[in-house]
Amino acid sequence: MKFGSPQPKLYTELPDNLKALFRPVAMMVPDYGLIAENSLFSFGFSEAKPLAKKIVQTFKLSSEQLSSQDHYDFGMRAVKSVISAAGNLKRQYQNMNEDLICLRAIRDVNIPKFLQDDLKLFTGIVSDLFPKIKEEPIDYQILEEGLRHACKQLKIKDVPGFLLKCIQLFETTIVRHGLMLVGPTGSGKTKSYESLQIAMTYMKGKINPAGSPFKPVHTYVLNPKSITMGQLYGAFDDLTHEWTDGILSTLMRHGVAAENDDKRWYLFDGPVDAVWIENMNTVLDDNKKLCLSSGEIIKMTDAMTMMFEVADLSQASPATVSRCGMVYLEPSILGLEPFVECWMKGLPDSIFKHYDMIKQLFDTYLESSIKFIRKNVKEIIPTYDSNLTFSLIKMLDCFIQPFRPRESDKLAPPEAAERVIELIEPWFIFSLIWSVGASCDNDSRRKFSEWLRKKFEHSQIKIPIPDDGLVYDYVFDDGGIVAPPEEKPGEEESTDENKKRRPHWKHWLADLPPYQIPNDAKYSDILVPTIDNIRNAYIIEMLLRMDRPVLCVGPTGTSKTLTVADKLMRSMPKEFSPEFIVFSAKTNANQTQDLIDSKLDKRRRGIYGPPLGKVFLFFIDDLNMPALETYGAQPPIELIRQYMDFKGWYDRKVVGEFRSLVDINFVCAMGPPGGGRNPVTPRLTRHFNFISFTELENDSMKKIFSTIFNWWAKQNEFLLNISNKLIMSSIEVYKTVCTSLLPTPSKSHYTFNLRDLSKVFQGMLMMESKKVDNVESLLRLWYHENCRVFQDRLINDEDRDWFRSLLGEHMVADFNVNFNDVVQEPVLYGDFVAQGADRAYQEIDDLKLMKKRLDDYLEEYNQVNVAKMNLVLFMDAMKHISRIIRIIKQPLGNALLLGVGGSGRQSLTRLAAFIAEYEIRSIQLSKSYGITEWKDDLRKFMLHAGLRNIATVFLFSDTQIKSESFLEDLNNILNSGDVPNIYQFDELEQIYTAMKPIVSEAGLPPTKTNLYSAYTKRVRQNLHSVVCMSPIGEVFRARLRQFPALVNCCTIDWYS
Repeated sequence: MKFGSPQPKLYTELPDNLKALFRPVAMMVPDYGLIAENSLFSFGFSEAKPLAKKIVQTFKLSSEQLSSQDHYDFGMRAVKSVISAAGNLKRQYQNMNEDLICLRAIRDVNIPKFLQDDLKLFTGIVSDLFPKIKEEPIDYQILEEGLRHACKQLKIKDVPGFLLKCIQLFETTIVRHGLMLVGPTGSGKTKSYESLQIAMTYMKGKINPAGSPFKPVHTYVLNPKSITMGQLYGAFDDLTHEWTDGILSTLMRHGVAAENDDKRWYLFDGPVDAVWIENMNTVLDDNKKLCLSSGEIIKMTDAMTMMFEVADLSQASPATVSRCGMVYLEPSILGLEPFVECWMKGLPDSIFKHYDMIKQLFDTYLESSIKFIRKNVKEIIPTYDSNLTFSLIKMLDCFIQPFRPRESDKLAPPEAAERVIELIEPWFIFSLIWSVGASCDNDSRRKFSEWLRKKFEHSQIKIPIPDDGLVYDYVFDDGGIVAPPEEKPGEEESTDENKKRRPHWKHWLADLPPYQIPNDAKYSDILVPTIDNIRNAYIIEMLLRMDRPVLCVGPTGTSKTLTVADKLMRSMPKEFSPEFIVFSAKTNANQTQDLIDSKLDKRRRGIYGPPLGKVFLFFIDDLNMPALETYGAQPPIELIRQYMDFKGWYDRKVVGEFRSLVDINFVCAMGPPGGGRNPVTPRLTRHFNFISFTELENDSMKKIFSTIFNWWAKQNEFLLNISNKLIMSSIEVYKTVCTSLLPTPSKSHYTFNLRDLSKVFQGMLMMESKKVDNVESLLRLWYHENCRVFQDRLINDEDRDWFRSLLGEHMVADFNVNFNDVVQEPVLYGDFVAQGADRAYQEIDDLKLMKKRLDDYLEEYNQVNVAKMNLVLFMDAMKHISRIIRIIKQPLGNALLLGVGGSGRQSLTRLAAFIAEYEIRSIQLSKSYGITEWKDDLRKFMLHAGLRNIATVFLFSDTQIKSESFLEDLNNILNSGDVPNIYQFDELEQIYTAMKPIVSEAGLPPTKTNLYSAYTKRVRQNLHSVVCMSPIGEVFRARLRQFPALVNCCTIDWYS
């Protein structure tokens, strides 16, 4: 029995009773010098003893003097690889000086893995040990020629440092059969092995620097974290004990059975962690065997190489690091210039002739603006320099598109090519603001704006941005040069035509017609245009039309989901069709893959996509919610990254078959990391253009709520006059609450966002505006709604009194009204006391009458239902009933009731649902109740609410959570009214048929997406979830973190 010394990453201590049965033998570190000496003798070196000493000394000094990096290893295996490299060279050049051979072997094996700073130290160490030896340059001419050809083919620039890394990679493939390409994102890892592959295939048959002929190379790429271990290596089925092959074992079997001796590289492009890589240990050391758990062993052939492409090795064990050759790439080798240069080479002729001007713009602004961002700006999530450069280039592409036509695009008119010189600079500046400057928060935007204006003063720009406000407030209008405005028939050519066609900067809100809310609008459908959502939507559309992925980042409640959903559903061109996916803590990669695959049709063998002529836009909300695994990877994220890098993934039914996906694109939204949200790997985010949704400014909030409030109060003069004061007070209250009531472990649900403020107004809108005719009655209503949204979640009297006095202060300061004149506790509103036709939401002043009404309802409930409730309705219980009725009467109203068991949460909810005349549904737990039964129940409830259009209350308690996936589905229902892949085919047909008339009434085309989204909307409006939880302990806090909809989409009521 053999095991390594206990290390925190991997090995654990064996139990004592097992240890006692074995005789322990401790292994000492061997004498490397002796081993090296014998090996060198066997390769035919005559000076083996001093050389062995020098080799060992090199490694000893390196391990002491160089920085400690995860991918450095100076142990026995490193010594051995130097010796085998020296042996190869000795065979090739028998008459060469032996010192020189050793020096070359040491350099070839070690230099690729060093960082720039360590390289200098290492060169020092080596020149001390081999003082008088002049290095002879090696002739790489043939390989370099091949690499230059490869760079041309890949349309990349042959930067000398990059070619050097490709050559080092080639050298490493000769010495080691397992190697790792390590380096941060954007350092050219993928391109380096692609270049080498093309070069080696191109030069096949010629003799390479190692003295053997070049052979063609085939690569097989997979992301080991986007699949499970069983799908990678193969696994036994738990029930039937059948063996299912894994992707790697299938690919290797094909390789072993191949007739030719072409090189085969197996690329693992994804995070390396101790779980899956340990199974590779036998492959990577000298056994070269892949051992599967079925007992089968596959022997690697000499033509195979295992390559790992990783950003860092923080999670790999030393056992793995020592077995692989390392090639380390740094972004500083490339810099940013090559990216710009390669892009500029591909510009269409009419723009390419202004090459110098474009180059000048990049030189002036790019590096300096990125430097400014790095020093002075707070980004919502971190970006990389290369990522910002690509974002800028992608934005510019959107403007240049009309000059390089695809089939579907409108061409630029011929005279545009002559005037394009006026447009290049403003295009560049607009793109710079919305790529480099788009990932930061509000304050940072001010800084960036100031810095950019100063910069404009130094380098004169032809069309200046107006001085008012920030540079972010303006959009560039090309005056119809590229896209001429449609000529209206019958219009005379006016003399100021030329004046109108001048390119200029205009404010985003300049041409906006005043927004009118239709009379029959539902509160949840009102989307008031503000500068934030107008410009964000504009930029999202601009990028999506060019098939560029977009990532919206911003704190919760900044209308990310709303803006994107509104854009995708309403105003994208016809060929784009949206699909919505919500991630949460328990999402896994297989679910995500099945969900996306289920939407796509087969085009031809191995290629899948939407119906011809369509483009699917997958909108992934809460992208960074999936929980981290033990070693920090997020499989769903790795799956999306595999698509971004390789435009497809492996089929889950046919093992080893690669599915290429076409005509799809991703739009994602996520909040900043923290509180259940995790940082996402930069290797995914580098593909996206970032748009930060910043906290709404006061002006925007004021505009939204005054539009809505005035719409409600339109017949009432008194309310219209006072509306501004009321809205400013509400915003102040909301801001004070956000800054003062902060979450602590015992108050983990004290997280507030803009949705709460909108709930205050939604509550006020339940009352008829004509009944509010004086300040007192308005303030009483305002006080009541604020209490329901903010005060009901507070856990102790101290906080409640603080909140009450806050509202009192505002009443005195803003309205000169004394608190006690307005409010006599208890303040209650409801529509269940009045009898007959007048069941309107109104103040309840007669408490005796209210008690009598509730007792009547209770008696009626007990007559109708078998399970009787004997309740004594004291004051607190009546308050809670009126709160629950208020919540479930609102569209999209869901409640989270927090209190210990036995505080009456469930019985009061049953009574409230009965009073509101809603049906009440809940699940019945039994011993065999599992996920299948849960899904069946949910499906029944949702079809009931959606197809039959019946208002339903779904009562769910935390004692019914048999598995955390229950909450996962509940989170989805609260968020979007849907659970992915829950309906059978026949049920979907029913839904589509039932929704057709509704969709055509709304004037939308009856596509499946529109029909389904009309259905989910109806589910959200009719299905009111009331979730009862106990607020005690770590489990509750963890659940709020993992399933944010429990707080974001529910109104909270605390039972003390």
